[in-house]
Amino acid sequence: MQEPNPQDTKDFYFTAIVWHEVSDKVVRLNLNTIREALNQNISLRSYGTGVHEIAYIFVAIRPTNTRHGEMMRYYKAKKEVFIQKKLPFELVEAYSEAEVLTLMANTYIQSLQDLTKRKISDFDTKQLYTDVQQLFEAKGWLNVLATQAM
Repeated sequence: MQEPNPQDTKDFYFTAIVWHEVSDKVVRLNLNTIREALNQNISLRSYGTGVHEIAYIFVAIRPTNTRHGEMMRYYKAKKEVFIQKKLPFELVEAYSEAEVLTLMANTYIQSLQDLTKRKISDFDTKQLYTDVQQLFEAKGWLNVLATQAM
């Protein structure tokens, strides 16, 4: 993992599409906690010139709502990765805020693992995955949740 950057990078962007009953668990602290950890500790430019930004949307909506699906796109011209990933709504609803953070971190890591299967020229997705995984492990965010259904 690279040395922490004394100034935050602005490489990682997060937002969420959430049902109002669970918005505090996803948005209030956890979204910014993950964003700040990544932007303070990881610079995408350390992995090559192929990606300058990763935008991530966590989706926590009722299962009956089919409007917001999952996606992963790479925009070569803009050098951006866009990921939209669902969190299991019933788990977000049942979990504490700390457990939701673990769920979000595990979901993010799984998305980065999926990203390693894509060919992005001049970008080391495998090293990014490894470094983020180490960062999240150091923070204690990758604990296995007994009822996690991912």
